Amino acid sequence: MKQQLIKTTIVGSLPKPAWLAEPTKLWSPWKLEGQALIEGKQDAVKLVLRDQEQAGIDIVCDGEQTRQHFVTTFIENLNGVDFQRREKVRIRNRYEVDVPVVVGPVSRKQSVYVDDARFLRNETTHQIKFTLPGPMTMVDTLYDDYYHSREKLA
Repeated sequence: MKQQLIKTTIVGSLPKPAWLAEPTKLWSPWKLEGQALIEGKQDAVKLVLRDQEQAGIDIVCDGEQTRQHFVTTFIENLNGVDFQRREKVRIRNRYEVDVPVVVGPVSRKQSVYVDDARFLRNETTHQIKFTLPGPMTMVDTLYDDYYHSREKLA
């Protein structure tokens, strides 16, 4: 058997099914609630897993189906961030958007994505990856009204 030199994977999120959220809308609200939302997200993960497996992808992911937004879903689980207060920022010099405001010391309230990663692991025999936003990506998606320093906030 020939050794595989490069394993395949995908980069970025995959569109959500229209029954879960509007696929082309940034920060699209969920169309389901409660237990139906949990099950809907899991169904969406199963769908993107099967698509990747059928396509021959070696290292599969959840397609970020359980997240409303790649970055802010993590930030929602941090202390010190006010989602009710919004300020406009220019993200990576490409577009302007209203983002949550850092109002106090940032700390993690609880584990984030553990259940989602566990579900992904249990749904496939393939190698998996689970993408997380890094500190600078999160800094780019926040308005800092506490640290007044990108480096300290990161």
